Amino acid sequence: MPEGELYVGVDLGTAYLTVVVVDQQQRLLAGEYTFAEVARDGLVVDYIGAVDLVRQMKAGLEQRLGRELRLAASGYPPGVPLIEVRATANVVEAAGFVCTGLVDEPSAANALIHLEDGVIVDVGGGTTGIAIVQQGEVVYTADEATGGTHLSW
Repeated sequence: MPEGELYVGVDLGTAYLTVVVVDQQQRLLAGEYTFAEVARDGLVVDYIGAVDLVRQMKAGLEQRLGRELRLAASGYPPGVPLIEVRATANVVEAAGFVCTGLVDEPSAANALIHLEDGVIVDVGGGTTGIAIVQQGEVVYTADEATGGTHLSW
């Protein structure tokens, strides 16, 4: 097990709830996901269910890693009202984490891929987030209320 603080990302998606753990070098150490209908279009619709699932996943990851997980951040679709985004932080904190930050999902993706110029498209279960990136900076974000659970073939 690496020394130092571990960091956790929590995603309250429309179709899946995901928790991942990385070390100080941003190397993936562990993760879990489960089907869940606790959020819809970026809004928490089942607060207690979300807290229970995140708490269970936290406990399982801590047992697997052999150490406490303290810090977590989360994302949200762009365009979600900030009062609703706060509900995501409340879920993270009620599950036993210190919430270190909240960021819109396309900006979070760009923090990892370092796109210089282009467009990031994040097709989720319920929404599709779009970010336009110019000179390494996200200059525009939007969210379309159509995602994987709305697509037809």
